[in-house]
Amino acid sequence: MTGSLRQLVYVMEFLLAAGGVVFALVGLRLFFLQRRLVFRPSRDTVGSPRDCGLAFEEVHLDVPGEGLLKGWWIPGSGANKVILYFPGAIGNMSCEVSTLAWLAKIGAQVMVVDYPGFGFSPGRPSENGCYRTAEAAWLYTVEEKGISPSNVMIFGRSLGAGIAAYLASRRECGSLVIHSGVASVPAVAARRYPLLPTYLFCYIRFNAVRYMRRCQCPTLVMHSPADRVIPISHGKRIFHAAPSPKRFVTMPGDHYSNEWQAAPGLSDEVGSLLFSGVATR
Repeated sequence: MTGSLRQLVYVMEFLLAAGGVVFALVGLRLFFLQRRLVFRPSRDTVGSPRDCGLAFEEVHLDVPGEGLLKGWWIPGSGANKVILYFPGAIGNMSCEVSTLAWLAKIGAQVMVVDYPGFGFSPGRPSENGCYRTAEAAWLYTVEEKGISPSNVMIFGRSLGAGIAAYLASRRECGSLVIHSGVASVPAVAARRYPLLPTYLFCYIRFNAVRYMRRCQCPTLVMHSPADRVIPISHGKRIFHAAPSPKRFVTMPGDHYSNEWQAAPGLSDEVGSLLFSGVATR
């Protein structure tokens, strides 16, 4: 081996080693900071159902391992249909007032609960804490409010898609709606860090695709082609994993906008699924 070739080999070995160190550092950052990257809760209250003219009850759920979590029950028209709403991982339930009002106008009672560490709920945000919150909300609806599971719609938005799919895979329900759903946290990380084996570094999963395969209820998946935060490919992956009967619809707006609430026929689509078990526009 000539001197120049040997030098080239040394340089290549150094670059490979340096690249490995960089990958390791980025991977470790992703591993140790992912709780802060995934969960961005707020303690600030920015609204309530009263702002939209809706009566509501404050609910406190004693969730084992998490404490006394705060939620809202919106009786709406008093129909025997209930929508359990699971929002994403930013802010708290007071940021969802517009969506809660939209759901109530469909003709259902609506329940939402702040995850541990969000709003006035104590604790620290975690994936398992979100799942325990969902289980507690379902039990409250069925056991305390006396609602038949077949009259319960589970509705998950953004990261709440994984929570909704988890609950629907474990508990009986009448229907499931996935709105701008995250297919999984590793899938989001893979898009942001395309050269990293993100499945090795992500201990927070929220794997909606996996849970969808176990669901046994009619499903509606809604996603916007203009979503720049969670691309529509996530919604399509969730949809393809869902057993039939199922339906996929597109809607306008970016991930955080409420433009979709004015989309013609969308409330009829959700209402049809809620009251008849069939989503048809």
